[in-house]
Amino acid sequence: MKLLVLLVLASCTVDRKSETIACTTASDCADTSRTCENGYCVKSSQSGCPDHCTACNTDVTPHTCTVTNTGGDSFTCPSGFQCLLTCGGGSGSTCGDITCNDKSQCLISCDGANSCGDIHCSSACACDVTCTSGACQGSTINCPHTGTNYCTVDQTEGPACVSAPGGRCNSC
Repeated sequence: MKLLVLLVLASCTVDRKSETIACTTASDCADTSRTCENGYCVKSSQSGCPDHCTACNTDVTPHTCTVTNTGGDSFTCPSGFQCLLTCGGGSGSTCGDITCNDKSQCLISCDGANSCGDIHCSSACACDVTCTSGACQGSTINCPHTGTNYCTVDQTEGPACVSAPGGRCNSC
């Protein structure tokens, strides 16, 4: 009996991803309620929309997702989406880390002290980030860049990303 308990406990420490949910595109996912993100089929909350979308439209190109705070949870804008995020504005009105995947477009507004976690949009085709009132204090913000020319006002790695439509920082 002790051996069985030890085996069960040991099996809980195995850390490997299941190849049954590995994918290259969404069509590789057997379950149509899942989408392909970072090589694995993951659940979407509502008809192809990522979790935390308060409004979502997958009938347009690019698909759109509007997010107003995530309750401190992390958020990923999937490839092919345009995500509009507003974080801050009150108690508990925060977003965790935000990632904008390859070929996604993000417009992120962080308003209020520590309202946004780390922001990763170096592989997005367009990313605009505004931070007010210490909203991104202590956060890492990775903007899209070409070599050492970052998509910021002064083209150095900095606290806010800017992508003027049609400019070198918008490849959508």
